[in-house]
Amino acid sequence: MQVAHGWTDLSAAPAPTARLGPETGAEAAMPERSEGRGRRAWGLFVRNRTAMAGLIGIVLIVLAALFGPLVYTQSATEADIFNLVNNAWPSAAHPLGTDKDGIDILARLLVGMRVSLGVAVFAEVINVAIGVPIGLAAGYYGGAVDFVLSRVADVLFAFPGLLLAILVAGVFGPGVGDAAGGLARLALVVASLSLVGWPLMARYVRAEVLSLRERAFVEAARAIGASDRRILGTHIAPNVVGLALTAATLDMAGVVVAEAVLSLLGLGVQPPHASVGLMISNAIGVLNLNWTESLFPGLALTLLVLCFSFVGDGLRDALDPRTLR
Repeated sequence: MQVAHGWTDLSAAPAPTARLGPETGAEAAMPERSEGRGRRAWGLFVRNRTAMAGLIGIVLIVLAALFGPLVYTQSATEADIFNLVNNAWPSAAHPLGTDKDGIDILARLLVGMRVSLGVAVFAEVINVAIGVPIGLAAGYYGGAVDFVLSRVADVLFAFPGLLLAILVAGVFGPGVGDAAGGLARLALVVASLSLVGWPLMARYVRAEVLSLRERAFVEAARAIGASDRRILGTHIAPNVVGLALTAATLDMAGVVVAEAVLSLLGLGVQPPHASVGLMISNAIGVLNLNWTESLFPGLALTLLVLCFSFVGDGLRDALDPRTLR
């Protein structure tokens, strides 16, 4: 995961441009930004072959995670005691082989992808829900509001991101898991990753708002008496949607890796639940017996990270204001 320090030395994405119509001032720019620019951005994204390949890959992975266990009915938590084979190589009965407990690897991988995708999605939803409003408030109002929010973020920036997540999961994980079960432990993983993720989202948004609030269309809105709430909701927030979406998509790749690391260290989900990181962790001890046990989860993790990275890069290019003029 990316880690930054402080609010200074911001490298914000270029702010979207707006055109003021002579007859309607700030309001004239909004339909063109929301509709025409959206169509052009989608056209640019579609023409990016790498981004489209990543999007197709994510769709296929999501479909496999959602519906794969319904089609492939092997158990992901229990071995076939009538045909028990531990550390089996890929075969017709078990296309990806079995693990050290005789459980089908493909079945566990399909379920494990659900965990990885779920953690990434929920972590980014929390990051956006917390980081975007804080970034909007800090960038637009400045002053004491900016100072207080900046210091809160600085406290979190002072810790290396992944290490802070490991600390939270390591300290509270066992107690939460014993008290409330595996799903509660998974929720703690999501919370720990969000704890180190939202300040970076807030920083991106704040930097963008600092630029947007000085633009002509915002000044025109102030001149006609628009309230701060209307300016934020109508003129500024829509212009940071692309930035937030791009940042969240790119950060998903880091969240997937971070969840795998937590599971690899035994701080994420625990058996009988499955995750990609947990599968890799369990396979390390049997590399000399069957290296495919770690190969297939590793390939799945790599593919997922690459797809999110490709889509994030495509969104960044498609939503770049310089390409939408």
